[in-house]
Amino acid sequence: MITFVCGQLCSGKTRYAKAMADTVDGLFIEVGDIVREIKNTNSRKELQDSKELHESIVERLIRKMPLSDIKNYVVCGVRQKEILKHFPEATILWIECPKKERKKRYAERARAGDQIPFKEAEEGDINLGILDVKKYIFKQ
Repeated sequence: MITFVCGQLCSGKTRYAKAMADTVDGLFIEVGDIVREIKNTNSRKELQDSKELHESIVERLIRKMPLSDIKNYVVCGVRQKEILKHFPEATILWIECPKKERKKRYAERARAGDQIPFKEAEEGDINLGILDVKKYIFKQ
């Protein structure tokens, strides 16, 4: 089983996805880690300039899902609907959180690479396609 956990910046998707992976004895995969690996950077600004990488992301996701004892995969952080379309049988979840809370979480987490303001980071995710992901999920 493949489950995608999607949501806007600091919505709680990583925490939810990790808990879900533990619950179903699955493998947690963070798309941001894949993009960091491809681009060899932690800079949010550079990572958000990755719209053209959706095919490479799909290839790496498929490679991380070998035929093995692992039967459950929980993938977090997809920001492009093109990635989701490659996995038509997957379960897709959307995590919603008020903007005020997301902004607070962003300020408090102090993650490496998050030197840009929340508004700019959020706009970067929107430009990548996160709102198209939301529309895609709710139209399925």
